[in-house]
Order: sequence, then structure tokens, then C-alpha cells
Amino acid sequence: MRLARTCGIRVLALCIAAGSLSGLEPLGAQAQVQVPVPRRDQTIRRDTLPNGFTVIVVENHSVPLATAHVVFRGGAMTQTQELQGVPHLFEHMLFKSYQGGTNASFFSDASLAKASYNGATSDEEVSYTLWFPSDELGANVGLMASLVRDPLFKDKQLQMERFVVRNEMQRAESQPSYLLANASRQALWGSWFPRKNTIGSDLSLFAVNAELLKAMYATWYVPNNAALVVTGDVDPEKVFSEARKHFGRWRRAADPIKANPIPAPPPLDSTFAFVYTHEVQTVTVQLSWRGPSLARDSSDVSDASTLADLLNADESPFQRLLVDAGFFRSARMSADINRHASELRFTGTTSVDQITNALGGLGTVLDQLVSSEFFDESALVADAKRDRVAKALAFEETPSLAYSLGSSWAVGRLGGMARDTATASKPSVTRESIAAFAGRWISKRPYVVGVLTPVGTEEKVGTAIAQYIAFMK
Repeated sequence: MRLARTCGIRVLALCIAAGSLSGLEPLGAQAQVQVPVPRRDQTIRRDTLPNGFTVIVVENHSVPLATAHVVFRGGAMTQTQELQGVPHLFEHMLFKSYQGGTNASFFSDASLAKASYNGATSDEEVSYTLWFPSDELGANVGLMASLVRDPLFKDKQLQMERFVVRNEMQRAESQPSYLLANASRQALWGSWFPRKNTIGSDLSLFAVNAELLKAMYATWYVPNNAALVVTGDVDPEKVFSEARKHFGRWRRAADPIKANPIPAPPPLDSTFAFVYTHEVQTVTVQLSWRGPSLARDSSDVSDASTLADLLNADESPFQRLLVDAGFFRSARMSADINRHASELRFTGTTSVDQITNALGGLGTVLDQLVSSEFFDESALVADAKRDRVAKALAFEETPSLAYSLGSSWAVGRLGGMARDTATASKPSVTRESIAAFAGRWISKRPYVVGVLTPVGTEEKVGTAIAQYIAFMK
């Protein structure tokens, strides 16, 4: 008895196992099936339309699905005190203000195009995403163009959507981790905090009107401030053709970043500390520093990302001295790199009984970062390998790849390159450059210490923080 030639690789393995138990004959050469491996192109293709609209494509034919992602430079960085959260509300309203050819809702037309969708607002971008079968490419590029090109804002819809966004704010404010991070950001950025406050405030949320949304659209939603990223089972030339068809007649306007320059944040002159109590069981410690920004400190960006990766590696001395030694239950460093205002942040969890020792251990380790001997050469080699693997895997996850490429374009990390590959190496970093970076951005800079602790423990925790700050001086 032999197996059918239509048996695929995964099924074939099961068939062999079954055959060994049921007395089936061994598979002969004639039963082997050659299954073609889907092509995965890890090349980023780019085009720019005459109106300044950028189109970015990565093809991956593993599955017949595609993602279309339109991103605009903007987000919280455009906000003044009075406009906190308005770009986020605008993101919601764009879906409600959609005008299709049949006057149907965006939900209805997306359903006809077999697409699911979402929007997102962050520090420096606002984006809209569609996921759909790849044979619906033309319909969905057209749908996206209609969404972002021809909105009609109405006060009645705005009144309803305010409360949807308010519910999001309330959900965030019910999370102690959000409250800690938000308080840290307020302390870190001071009067510049409105330009980091993505979710917004009640005052701004209920003060905005349809006329303000129209003015925001006219300023920021222009083709030369936008990019379309398409990933998945697509032909790049077909994507470029559809982009020209649906976005090509969109009229170019003044560059909103040049017309509305983002002011530099005021300096952080001194270290600030606070204790926040809540009904929690553990102690969460956050240390925040201002980090290098692409607009002013681009040469330091690679060192920032590499330092965070090295510290978070399971085998790093950072993890060994803080987590394995028992000071912290978890310890992570993050580098949130943006064009205008970036952050470095340590987050660790510990216990009330261990807080003094944990902070002492943390201070000792942070002091050692300025030494080029803290990491050995093998750590940089391992990090480079992990980076190459992570990039290769990112090109397999095409829905999330569209978002990451859009974010990179928005903050300027794609630069002026026409092509890039997943196998490209990190810019060169050395133990000496990382140590120098830690000296410039961590050891010699003011910072914010924020601690979330159980109710009733604030006095002990406050004493530990004061000792830590004195030690670090």
C-alpha cells in the first residue's frame, strides 16, 4: 500500500508514523513529493509619487494575505497644552468620517473588501491599517485612499466618539503600571509633557469641535507627510501602480513639520523622585532618562538600542547581578527612540523587604556601565547574531512588519535609502562606544525615580530612594 502523491510534507510525516504501526510498506522514491517553498523577498522596495507620497513594499508569498498600512508623521508631538489627545481622537474620527462611493460606513465597505482594520496613535505618528486576502489588493488600496483623502467631520459623530475615547482613557487609568509610567513621563518632560501625552486629557477631549478637526486634517493629512506600506503576498509593481491610481491625484501641500516646527524640550536640571501607592503586591521601580533623538543625536541611537539589548540578554552581567542575585524579580532596560524626544527606562520589580538592597545593587551596576570591561566581546557577537535573527523573523511576520516599517519611516530611521534588507547588520558599535554612551546619557544626566508600592509602605520606600539618590551622587 502506498500513499497518494497529494500528501504534503506535514501530512507525510504523520503517514510515515502511521505506516510503521500498521504494517504499511516503506515509502518508495516515487511517493516522495516535492513541495515548492514560497518565495520570501527580504528586500524593501520604495517609490515616491510626484506629490511626495511614499510607497514602501515588502513581498512575502508564504500565505495569500496582505497588509496595507498608511502612516502620517504627527501624533502627540504636535500637541500643545490645549490639544492633548486630539490626534488620538482624530484617529477615531477618521473612520467615522469616511465617505464611500455608496455612502456606506467604513465598516460596511471594509467587509465588502474582506478586510479587518485598526488605527493607532503614538508619540510621532498616526496610522491606519487594513489586513485582507491578497487578491483584494486593488479594492483595499482604494478603500484606504478614500479613508484618508475625503473625510467629512460632523459634530454629531464627534459627540459620540468622545465617550469611546474617554472609555479608553478610563481603562488606562485603572492600571497601576500606566499611572506609574505616566507620572514618570510628566516628571521627565515637565512643561513638554503635553507632546508626549498620547491619550490626552478630559479638558481637551470635550473642548474639540469639528472645525478644529478639519483644520488639523488640512495641515497634517497631506501626501508629502504620509507613506503607504504594503507587505505580504503582493507584486511590488502592482502596488506602485495601485498607489499611483488612488493616491497620485492627492494634492501636495506645505510640509507640516517645517510649517509647525516642534520646539525642543526644556532641560531637565535635577533628579526627581516620587512614590506612588496602590493596591499592589510587589514594588515596581522605574528610572527614566532622556535619550538620544534622531534629530539631534543620531550617532548615539545605535549605541542606545544595543545597550538595551545587551542588558536584557538572559546571560548578561546586568541580569546576573540584579535578577540571579535576588535583588529584582525582573529587570529590563528599554530605549524608546524618536526623532524629537527619546527615553531610556529601567523597570524592575522587587519586594518591600528587598527595596533597599535592590536599589543599592542597581546603583552599583549602573556605575559599572561606564567601563568598557562590563561586557566582553562575545556579548557583542551574540547580540549581532540575535539582531540578524530578529530581523529575519520580522520579515516573516508581515502584518507587524508593515507597522514597524511605517514607524521607522515616520521617525526617519529608514533615511533616504531606496532599498534595505533584513540581513543588513547593525551599525558598528564597540564596548568602548557603549561605555561612552552610558557615561553621556546615564551616568552624567539627571533622571527620574518613580516607585509603585503597596499602600502603607511609602515611608520605607521613600527612605530607600533618598539613600539611592545620595549614593549615586
